[in-house]
Amino acid sequence: MQPAITVSRLEKKFGKHDIFSDISFDAKEGDVVAIFGPNGCGKSTILNILSGIVKSDGGQFNIHGSDFSRFSYIFQNYRESLLPWRTNYENLTFPLELRGWKKQERMKRIGEIVKIFGISINMKLYPYEMSGGQQQMLAFARALVNNPRILFMDEPFSALDYETNIILRQKLQNYCIRFRPTTIIITHDIEEAVHLANKVIILSKKPAKIIDTILNPATYPRSIDFLKTDVFHKIKDKVLTAFQEGADL
Repeated sequence: MQPAITVSRLEKKFGKHDIFSDISFDAKEGDVVAIFGPNGCGKSTILNILSGIVKSDGGQFNIHGSDFSRFSYIFQNYRESLLPWRTNYENLTFPLELRGWKKQERMKRIGEIVKIFGISINMKLYPYEMSGGQQQMLAFARALVNNPRILFMDEPFSALDYETNIILRQKLQNYCIRFRPTTIIITHDIEEAVHLANKVIILSKKPAKIIDTILNPATYPRSIDFLKTDVFHKIKDKVLTAFQEGADL
């Protein structure tokens, strides 16, 4: 399978402080890659560099065959990414409007996303009229409405209660099975990383480097029962061991 994203010897500094150096990894088409590491080690900065928001100070990366109309990013500060002057429905339609979709096409696509994820929010309200969890669900749905080929997610489940978190993880898996976006997830939750990713990259504390890359061979979909299996716990233990090394715990 062809690589969708390649990263080679990436470096970043803020002022005189080294954030990370020599970050190298790849993601094949349809991969779900989780990046896990101590707080402040530069996980989000890696995504911001790959998306063009922040410039690197060294190294290189390539998103092969990139088409930014088929790229989505769920930001950690998801509230700020929603447009407060547009209703929930208008927020969902915005990426499709930018691509020039006609009204009937937009309505059909939004109906598909609402059905796939079972979204139950009032589309006539504005984002600021909803809870944090509902806002995060809206940002999640908007990121997928354009059927992205590349999907970046920065702590996408952080505002959700555990029940909704689990349900949404399973719906995301079903979406990935159907549409196969190449996905990079930033998370501070080992369970999320092992539940979702087929590759977990563990970073050390600053200046960050890659301590280990743990492969997860379990096939999708991984139900909640997967979290009880020996396979899950063995992979989780490997991730935790690497994290302990990188964080000097």
